[in-house]
Amino acid sequence: VRHGQANSAATTEKDYDQLSALGQDQAAYLGEHFSKLNTQFDALFAGTLHRQQDTAKALQHASKKPIITDARLNEIEYYTLTQQLIDQFDYYRPDTDHGYIDHFHTLYEYWQKGKIVNPPETYQMYETRVTDMLDDMRHAGPSVLAVTSGGIIAMAIKIALNLDTAGLIKCLLAGMNTGVTQLQYIHGSFTLIQMNALPHLEHPSRLDAKSFY
Repeated sequence: VRHGQANSAATTEKDYDQLSALGQDQAAYLGEHFSKLNTQFDALFAGTLHRQQDTAKALQHASKKPIITDARLNEIEYYTLTQQLIDQFDYYRPDTDHGYIDHFHTLYEYWQKGKIVNPPETYQMYETRVTDMLDDMRHAGPSVLAVTSGGIIAMAIKIALNLDTAGLIKCLLAGMNTGVTQLQYIHGSFTLIQMNALPHLEHPSRLDAKSFY
């Protein structure tokens, strides 16, 4: 599950890391949805970030166990990386929504090729931590819930489908707040069962509660 909408007006990692009022509602709606289905998870994981933890708390009743906090589920440090693009390459954040397509392609290209000096983590570290996290979670029980962020979900899908970086970016840009993505481990690898589902927001009264950012 991707966390609920955060502070979309932020320009730093710290300022972004809080659920908006809409994000709190989105998380509550998903919690209600799991309750109606009597969904039970064998384990509930979440990253250390406030927006991830607060979303997980809204879903905790679906798992009778405490939240397992793991920093490997934390989002990539997008604001830090984009500031490094500005400082090192004079490449600024876009002014329009469509501009983010080219912006993410440039960011990931420079990051993956090691052009960004002293990133918060290397691209290889990012891919490895998601790979390792998936492997650990599959041993936590038959049905495991993880609350994380768009960059982590996109990487998980990349791993499951063996996508290239361009495919990862498409998944990243398509991610919606509290979207539910399902992976299944079978025959020695993960496969994608469902991507970015929003059953808890499909009621006509909640259509305005959908958000990408």
